[in-house]
Amino acid sequence: MTLTDPTEQQYLQVKDWFSNHHEIHTWGGPNMTYPMSNENVLKCLTADHLKSFGLLNGKQQLVAFGQYYRRLDHHHLGRLAVNPKHRGQGLAKILITIILEQAFLAQPAKGASLFVFRDNIVAYQCYQSLGFIETDYPEQPFQGNMQNCAYMRKANIL
Repeated sequence: MTLTDPTEQQYLQVKDWFSNHHEIHTWGGPNMTYPMSNENVLKCLTADHLKSFGLLNGKQQLVAFGQYYRRLDHHHLGRLAVNPKHRGQGLAKILITIILEQAFLAQPAKGASLFVFRDNIVAYQCYQSLGFIETDYPEQPFQGNMQNCAYMRKANIL
């Protein structure tokens, strides 16, 4: 597996992993709609405050995608996704581990954090297995689609 800076073509591939409004909105947040133009996808995924990564397999196929940015002195993970054709292989764990290694090499932080919808049991359990613990979000209340989210943090990194 290789971590890479996504190309424009790879950003657009990620968009195709979602087949309806609920999926893309849940994954990408309130600025993501379905269908979404290529221009809007690129605008959302390449914002200056985000660092994006693609995970390539041995055939150089994009199998996973994720981002991070600084939030409350933590490296905050977001828009984590595994290509539907490659799910169930532990790729999310590989992706998250490598992204966090890169984040902490680039800049120190108190830990890592993320949001996950409570009904996304597979993702929630994946994050727990990596040492993330659900905790209260310091800036309550959540608004919009974030009301159904759990805030998870991990303190011991690397």
